[in-house]
Amino acid sequence: MKRTPPVQKHCPYCGGYYTPYIRAAETQKSCRKAVCRKKRQREAYKSWRVRNPNYFRGLYGSTKRWLDAKPGYLRRYRADHPEYIAKDNIGRQRRRRKIKRFRADIQNGLLRRKIAKIRAINCADIQNGLTLKVDGLLSLMSG
Repeated sequence: MKRTPPVQKHCPYCGGYYTPYIRAAETQKSCRKAVCRKKRQREAYKSWRVRNPNYFRGLYGSTKRWLDAKPGYLRRYRADHPEYIAKDNIGRQRRRRKIKRFRADIQNGLLRRKIAKIRAINCADIQNGLTLKVDGLLSLMSG
């Protein structure tokens, strides 16, 4: 028995249309693009955390008691698993780089916006447009 192909759906994340996977046509919420799936996943995690606010409460206390009962466990584990340390260090570096990007200097953002405005200058008269762009750059450089 052959299934009829599912009707195209509208992706709420990218706005495009997609043909859902035939076995999940009823429940599929987004297209197959990685960006859309990631957004959908984040949304699902967020709604789950809203519905289950106390799920992770109290876990650290039991972990701390367990670690206190086994002194030196983490030190031995890290010594026996150097690949864990390397992976953890790479993840830490990525997180720090990401934080740095988000905390970029405000002045750089303002400068980029001014340059974008200068680039966006369009005139019917080429000579006049070039003059406006050069004047904008000179005023930007002079402060």
